[in-house]
Amino acid sequence: MSPKIKGAGKTASKSKPKNSSRNSSRNSSLNSKKRPFNITRAFLAVFVLVMLAWLAALMMIKEEPQAKKANLAQNNNTQKIHELLESKKKKSSVLDEQNSSQKISKDNKIANIYEEISDEKLKEFSKKLQEQKEEFIAKTAIEQNISEQNASKEQSAFEKTAEQAPKYSYSANSHSKLKSHKAPNGGPKLAIIMDDISTNAQANELKKLSIKVTPSIFPPEKQHPKTAWLAKEFSVYMVHLPLQALNYTNEKANTLRTGDSKEKISQRIKDIKNDFKGVKYINNHTGSGFTSDFKSTLALLDELKNSEIYFIDSLTTNKSTVLDASKKLGLKYAYRDVFLDNEQNVGKILKMINNAVAVAKKDGVAIAICHPYKSTFEALKIAQKDAFKGVEVVYVDKIYEHYK
Repeated sequence: MSPKIKGAGKTASKSKPKNSSRNSSRNSSLNSKKRPFNITRAFLAVFVLVMLAWLAALMMIKEEPQAKKANLAQNNNTQKIHELLESKKKKSSVLDEQNSSQKISKDNKIANIYEEISDEKLKEFSKKLQEQKEEFIAKTAIEQNISEQNASKEQSAFEKTAEQAPKYSYSANSHSKLKSHKAPNGGPKLAIIMDDISTNAQANELKKLSIKVTPSIFPPEKQHPKTAWLAKEFSVYMVHLPLQALNYTNEKANTLRTGDSKEKISQRIKDIKNDFKGVKYINNHTGSGFTSDFKSTLALLDELKNSEIYFIDSLTTNKSTVLDASKKLGLKYAYRDVFLDNEQNVGKILKMINNAVAVAKKDGVAIAICHPYKSTFEALKIAQKDAFKGVEVVYVDKIYEHYK
C-alpha cells in the first residue's frame, strides 16, 4: 500500500478553478474580436453595391443618346431608300413611255411603208399567185388522170385473169400430187394448226402441250378485243381470217365476202398487219363461199402476196379455187390434209391423229387442223406420248417450204 501524501487532494481542488477562469477569458476575447470583423464585411458589401448601381446609372445615361443617334441614322437611311425607290420608279415610268412612243412611231413607219406600195404592185403580185394556183390545179388533174388510168389498167388485167376461173373442183386427195413426196431432212413432218384461238385460257392450255401446235388466232373483235396480245405468247402463230361461208349464220364481224372490192380487202389486210406485227401466215375461218369464188380469192391472195403473208387453205370446200389463184400469182399452195375433231370424241380424234401421221409418212409433209375443244386437248395429251412415232411435229413455218 502506497503512502498518502498530505495536501494532494487540496492542491488538486484548488488548481481547477484557475484553469476555468483562463478559458472563459479566452472565449470572451475571441468573441470580442469576431464582432467588429462581421460589421466591416457588411459595410464593404453595401459600399460595393452602391458603387455598382452608380456605374450602371452612368452607363445608361451614356447609352441613351447613342441609341437615339442610331435610331435617327436608321430612320434617315430608310427615308433615303424610299426616295431612291421612288426615283427608280419614276425613271422606269419615263423609259416605258419613251419605249411605247418609239414603238408607236415604228408601227406608224411600217404602216406608212405599206401605204406607199402602189396598187399596181399589189395587182402584179396577186396575178402571180393566181397563175401558180392554176398551174398547181392543172398538174394535180394530170397526175390524178394518170393514176386513174393505171388503176383502170390494173383492174382490167385483174378482171381478165378472174374470168379464167377453173370449172372443176378439188379435194385433199387430189392435192397430194402438189407435194414433193420426198421426206424433208430429218424425216416426215406434221404441222398441227389449232384454229379459233381467242382467249387466254385457250392459249394457256395450248402451251401446256409438249408437242408443237401452231395457234391460229382470231382478229380482234367486239367480244375479244385483245386477241392480238395472245400472239406475243408464241414464237410462231397464224391469223384465222373470217371469210364468207355458203351455209353459216353465225358470221364473225368484218368477215370478207364475195364481191368485196380490192380496196376493202386491202384495208382488211392492212388492219391485220397493224394488229399483228410481223404476221407471216393466214388461214381461213369458214370461207366455203369466198374461196369458191375465183375472183374474190385472187384479190385476197394478191393482197397477201404484196404484204408478204402466206396463205394456207383450210379447204372448207371441195370447190376451193385457192390452188388456181395461187398458181396464177406464182405462189406456193399449202393446204389442210386432215380435220382432227369434226367429231368431238377423244377416241375418234385419236383415230384422225393416226390418219394425219400416215399422210405425213406417205407424202413427206402433212397439215392437220383442230380446234380448242376439251376433247381435243385430252386427245392431244394422250397422243403426244407415243402416237407421233416416225414423224416430227413442227410449227407451220417449218413445213410451208416443202409445198410446190
